[in-house]
Amino acid sequence: MHSPFRLAENTASAGTAHRLAWVVWGICASLILSATVIGCLEVRNLLRDVNIICTGIAFVLFGTVGALIAWHRPRNTIGWIFCTIGIGTGITDFSAAYMAYGTVKGHLPLPGTDVFNWLGNTIWPLNWVLFLVFLPLLFPDGRPLTRRWRIVGWLAAVLAFLSIVVSWLSDLNVEMFEKVIPASFWSSLSDNINLLVLPLSIAALVSLVLRFIRAKGRERQQIKWLTYGTAIMAVLIFGGFFVWNDTTNITFDLAIMFLPLSIGISILRNQLYDIDRLISRTLIYLLLSALLVLTYLALVFGLQFVLQGITRNSPVPIVVSTLVVAALFQPLRKRIQAIIDRRFYRRKYNAERVLTSFGATLQNELDLTQLSEQLLAVVQETMQPAHISLWLRESDLKNKRHPNV
Repeated sequence: MHSPFRLAENTASAGTAHRLAWVVWGICASLILSATVIGCLEVRNLLRDVNIICTGIAFVLFGTVGALIAWHRPRNTIGWIFCTIGIGTGITDFSAAYMAYGTVKGHLPLPGTDVFNWLGNTIWPLNWVLFLVFLPLLFPDGRPLTRRWRIVGWLAAVLAFLSIVVSWLSDLNVEMFEKVIPASFWSSLSDNINLLVLPLSIAALVSLVLRFIRAKGRERQQIKWLTYGTAIMAVLIFGGFFVWNDTTNITFDLAIMFLPLSIGISILRNQLYDIDRLISRTLIYLLLSALLVLTYLALVFGLQFVLQGITRNSPVPIVVSTLVVAALFQPLRKRIQAIIDRRFYRRKYNAERVLTSFGATLQNELDLTQLSEQLLAVVQETMQPAHISLWLRESDLKNKRHPNV
């Protein structure tokens, strides 16, 4: 019996994988495009139409990223998971739009609404499990951290199967002990089974954290990209619901786009961007913006309170506050950057200090032997190689080797 974790490795050939990936993408894109058109026809409202289009773009990104990963990395299960999520979101989106349009008063009744409703309810538990459990469990190489973690995937698959079967029973008149069990009971039971997936999702996240602790090099950078995209998504969702109260859900649609984009970049890029620098700059400018805004507000209200008897309705407090904030920008940015580098990027911070010190030494040191020793020490401290040696060619073209460190 083949393990489900080796799904991508069982593909007959690379050509078959390529064709299958784009067939899946075509189905996903067609379903979401159809759902978008039906949704825009349902209610004529500009903001609602923008929300529907953004939702379609966000959903089709899952299928697009999955197809690209499956095309370039056919043995990576993450690509096929995203392809499945893309088809799943396409089916649920289309079934919801089809049902909504077919039940609106005044519209022509659409055939097969019950079938599409059943299909959407069937595919939802599968999407739920793939997104919450299998994605963090198998990222980034498509395999669990160790063989022991496979039990999490098997339990999630069993729960998804049970939820699907129970949801089917809600559409039937099931009789037990001479009593008909109502559909609401089966629907509630299916929802409770889906909730049991949450502990498995936490376990999958734990495995991802452990993978990050053990990872080195490229794999570590890939997990950082996932974390970065997830953090931006979480901040936007929180802000949309609790800060600026986005009733159109456009912020939510934009937020979920960051997850497939970050995963696509992390897997498909051969030379990953410097994610550490990106995270550092994000933290710097977030903190800088918050401090400058607080400083500006404090100065404006403080000066208005102090000068209220002298300058009524005067722009002086605003002008002074603006000038002070502008003057504080560069010093604050450098200070925050130094704090973040020292706190989160200690090795980089120490390396920069060592290089700065060595640069100052070069201006004053004339002894070649002393310079050689200091150069070896600098390279050892900043790069930390296993072995290091230095060869110097003298004027007689003979090599002179200094002691190994």
